Amino acid sequence: MTLDEKRKLFQFVRDNYPPHLKTVPDDDEVSPFKIFNIKALLDVQLLIHDITPPSIPELDPSSIHSVEDLVTRNRALHTKADELPFFDSMLYNPNIGLREDWYTDAVFAQQFFTGTNPTTIQRATSDWVQQFVQAGMAQGLSDMANLIKSAPANTLYMQDYSYFRSACGARPDAILCSSDGTRFGCASVALFQLPDDGKLHPLAIILDYKGTMDKSIIIFNRRLSPTDLSVKENTDWPWRYAKTCLQVSDWLRHEVTIHLVNTHLMEEALIVAAHRTLPPRHVVFKILEPHWRVTLSVNALARSTLVPDVIANIVGVTDDQLTAFTNNAYDTFNWKDLYIPNDLAKRGFPIADLDKPKYHNYAYARDALRMWNVLRKFVSSILKVYYKGGDAQVAADLDIANLCTEMRVSSGAAVLGFPSEIKTLDDLTDLVTMCIHIAAPQHSAVNYLQEYYQVFVPNKPSALFAPLPKSLDELKDFTEQDMLKALPVNAQREWLLMAQVPYLLSFAATEDQSLLTYSETAEKSRHVAFVAAGKVLREDLLQLATDFEAISKQMDSHNEKPYAVLDPSVTANSIVI
Repeated sequence: MTLDEKRKLFQFVRDNYPPHLKTVPDDDEVSPFKIFNIKALLDVQLLIHDITPPSIPELDPSSIHSVEDLVTRNRALHTKADELPFFDSMLYNPNIGLREDWYTDAVFAQQFFTGTNPTTIQRATSDWVQQFVQAGMAQGLSDMANLIKSAPANTLYMQDYSYFRSACGARPDAILCSSDGTRFGCASVALFQLPDDGKLHPLAIILDYKGTMDKSIIIFNRRLSPTDLSVKENTDWPWRYAKTCLQVSDWLRHEVTIHLVNTHLMEEALIVAAHRTLPPRHVVFKILEPHWRVTLSVNALARSTLVPDVIANIVGVTDDQLTAFTNNAYDTFNWKDLYIPNDLAKRGFPIADLDKPKYHNYAYARDALRMWNVLRKFVSSILKVYYKGGDAQVAADLDIANLCTEMRVSSGAAVLGFPSEIKTLDDLTDLVTMCIHIAAPQHSAVNYLQEYYQVFVPNKPSALFAPLPKSLDELKDFTEQDMLKALPVNAQREWLLMAQVPYLLSFAATEDQSLLTYSETAEKSRHVAFVAAGKVLREDLLQLATDFEAISKQMDSHNEKPYAVLDPSVTANSIVI
């Protein structure tokens, strides 16, 4: 097929979504029943139409009088599913709600290192630190304020969702809620301390940042350190509610930005642009094509069903705000900044120090960096064979230049954060490595842990189901009943969708779809450079599996939840679900 023919077949269109493929070509189209578990998919379809499937137990609000009742229900249903294989459902596999410590500060904090979104925790800026110090002093909490003020700058980290209203196109003081007013969102900000022992600890949370600190509610942890036993964590409802707000904020950022846009949609933009500009014989096309299987069909289903029929109906923003949020994530994506070494350094995690005790719990960073280096080595060894002329040959490659243009122009992918030009072999190696990284390890890292962390809805709901408190005094009076009102206990459909969709999206890739299998396939290529590179890649991936297991065992939480999502034997080679 000529490039002209491919351009007619692969066309960009922009509607409410960022630029994407207009129509999936027949040769690339894959049936939903070949992508998803059939039963899980049909159950989601029934829930969309407000029908509870027989295998999914309804939540009886009259039986829920405490959060512990939700925990007991989760455990009982898991036991039933485990004992009766035919009862297989979203509660069959282990989830975080089975743990005695699921609600604690330690487990809450660890999720930002090895949970569904381990990619946005960053070094706290001096401005934010100063604002938290001032807020602590204003509340008469001199111990906490002094702790934050005296902490070394390289020990303070944060999760910052303060930009949400701007990204949604909402006013700084607007209430974030669904169009029908039943679900509420929030733009939380949290401050953490990461001392040399590596035990990440939350210090303060802004429930919903509204442009300035004085217009926002800030609560400080009554436990100054992880070893502070003066406060019972299970009954500290104001603080537990604040942590839930942060999880709601992270749900939106993870599901829409980190997962949907930064992997699915960005990889699709690359796929379409590459088909429109790179001849099939081009080495970059040959390297990347195996990482594109199924992705176009998966994304088409996400746009037609998952986002409008599910996501839009369980988040705490309007449909228009969700659209604006999605497009903002796409428009602000920067390829080079998100190359793993650049990203970690920018967020305050020095790559030379990641194996020090301070970072022993950040298994995602340690695994992802090693995986990046292995993939880059593989890509480099192939490109060096094809670009014997080095940098000069790369700079003169019009096909690569055309790819850059297609990725950036408004009539193409419109990704302004894509490199405007590739002039060196190193730059091309990084770019191709990034394309594989997005499709394989990055998507695996942010997709396949959803079942464990989100099937038990109280751990990470997609929205709040009661208005946020209007003052700190109101928050301080929060009880367990206020927490229950904030959860979708009385919203059957939303509760079940929040649990069922992570289950649907977490079915493991088959063995033939793994990154390890890809390396073995490369070994059988008829291209000599691929054969040699594939052999080394397979050896390197097998070593990574051993390294990753060792890294997981170093984590404080390894016995409760090992971090194995990037094991090459289970890491999907492309975005297949």
